[in-house]
Amino acid sequence: MSQHIQLRDRIQKEIILMDGSMGTYYNRLYPEDGEAEYANESHPERIVKIHKEYLYAGAQVIRTNTFAVNHMLLPYGDIREHLSMAVQCAKNAVAEYCKETASDRAIDIAASIGPIRYCDEKEEEDVLEEYQMITETLLEHGIRIFVFETFDDWKLIKKVAEYLKTWGQERQEDVFILAQFSVNRGGFTQAGYSMQRMVAQLEQIDVFDAFGFNCGIGAAHMNQLLSKLHFRKDCILSALPNAGYDHMLRGKRVYIDHPDYYAEMMRHILENGVNVVGGCCGTTPEYIKMLADVIQEYKVVQSKKIEIRQQDSYEDTKPNAFIEKLNQGQRVYVVEIDSPFNGKADKFLEAGYQLKENQVDLVTISDSPMARPRAEAFEMGIYLANQTGLKVMPHVCCRDRNVIALRSAMLGGYINGIRDMLIITGDPVARDDRGTVSAVFDFNSIKLMDYVTNMNAEVFHNEPFYFGGALNYAGVNIDAIVTRMRKKMEAGCSYFLTQPVYSDEDISRVQELKEKTGAKIILGIMPLVSYKNAVFMKNEMPGISVPDTILKRYSPDMSREAAEQVAEEICVEIGKKAMNYADGFYLMTPFNRVGLVNRIINQLREADRQETVDNYGDRKAE
Repeated sequence: MSQHIQLRDRIQKEIILMDGSMGTYYNRLYPEDGEAEYANESHPERIVKIHKEYLYAGAQVIRTNTFAVNHMLLPYGDIREHLSMAVQCAKNAVAEYCKETASDRAIDIAASIGPIRYCDEKEEEDVLEEYQMITETLLEHGIRIFVFETFDDWKLIKKVAEYLKTWGQERQEDVFILAQFSVNRGGFTQAGYSMQRMVAQLEQIDVFDAFGFNCGIGAAHMNQLLSKLHFRKDCILSALPNAGYDHMLRGKRVYIDHPDYYAEMMRHILENGVNVVGGCCGTTPEYIKMLADVIQEYKVVQSKKIEIRQQDSYEDTKPNAFIEKLNQGQRVYVVEIDSPFNGKADKFLEAGYQLKENQVDLVTISDSPMARPRAEAFEMGIYLANQTGLKVMPHVCCRDRNVIALRSAMLGGYINGIRDMLIITGDPVARDDRGTVSAVFDFNSIKLMDYVTNMNAEVFHNEPFYFGGALNYAGVNIDAIVTRMRKKMEAGCSYFLTQPVYSDEDISRVQELKEKTGAKIILGIMPLVSYKNAVFMKNEMPGISVPDTILKRYSPDMSREAAEQVAEEICVEIGKKAMNYADGFYLMTPFNRVGLVNRIINQLREADRQETVDNYGDRKAE
């Protein structure tokens, strides 16, 4: 029987003590030396020394210095070598400690694996492959305990854990996986999951041998949050809080030392039934030594709060008029208007009044399209709704705001009555602006949809946000588009708004996507208001196809009125061609031409009414 199965046995009977922070402790000892992971190669003796300090402090499990050993810190080709050096440092530390102390106590080496950021599905696939390469390398070097640390969601690491458990095409019985997640002081991960919801999900994932929480908060907050948790069954739980909260001192990020306070808080944490303890950012060997003394007071693991909780009932959820209309099969009309690029909102407000008079279902407000700054979409949506009584749907773009700003914007919008959103990843920052403008992309659209779905479950369940997604129908691989649509639908997306459609081929493509997914699709229509506008759209807008047959209907010298008449005719023709499958129409307003958009909507409504009458007549005749 291997020592790692022994760990699995021991962890059921006693509290296991892990080490403290490697990264922050290394930076404290060697403040000018950069990230600790570089020292695996440049100063391995320092890493060995730190590992040994934690062993002398009483740690039973030390984690390899590999938390950030991935492509975000190192060239991809160097990762395997750095993993190997880190494992060797840990093995050397254990060997030296055992020789120096003549100790035969059980000591285990666990791999520390941190999050790797990604923005889209392709990057997610690449990251999964990278995790597989990392874990495979560690397995080859004899590691059988894996600690995934500081994650905000379980979905990706569940796939990695499944790979680990079946490495080499056979069940790896001696692999032990601990999945740890980071929460803020309110008890939420950055993906929007509460601790209680995380526990409810993690209890059902058999591929994790243990789970718990690390980083993000200090021991006092960790204790408060853990004391409120309930479990459906017994499980192995870990808690590795920070030493407290960091602050800037003379330009350096530091933690104030309070190891005695930390140890006292950890005493209370142990009373919540925690099986594995240790330290995260800011903790040092002194913290672990005092924690080891506390553990001596506990002969067995305390009982957890086992409670079979009933599923929350959301039967009192308030209806959403737009979603109800969409689900009832009635055609919806959504109109996009751009928010102001200066300090004047008179034209914006006038457009809103005209659309209100025409009883459109939703007005959607773009969020700095083409990465050019305009008035904030949520704030202008609130302004427009308050002034006109319109139902509004702000675009929520992932490009410009981090998770804190996005959550703040959504909370503010919700308090002010916003219940509908269009969630988009966002246009990239223009190349010329990259020296001064930074794209954020904490989320892509699918991850943000997941986040909002979590907010609905945790915060807004009685009157949730409903949201749509953008549909780029023009990709070469239709199966890839279908896969992305389905992922959005699984994340809570209720409908799709397409880019503007002009060609018969694109109309057919959108219909095929609807048939393959069963999604509600609101077809994008954008009038081309002049020959110049049509030429620009044909040549400058990627993913939008303007056929020559449409371009030939315009001429450079035609009047504004004549061009609008052609635009109106084309848009109505497009709408009629899609009438048999489109769940609604999404009109984009060019150059504030709201009158033109309203005329198009009225003609489409009339065509819709006529189609209904004709269908009724056909059925009656039958």
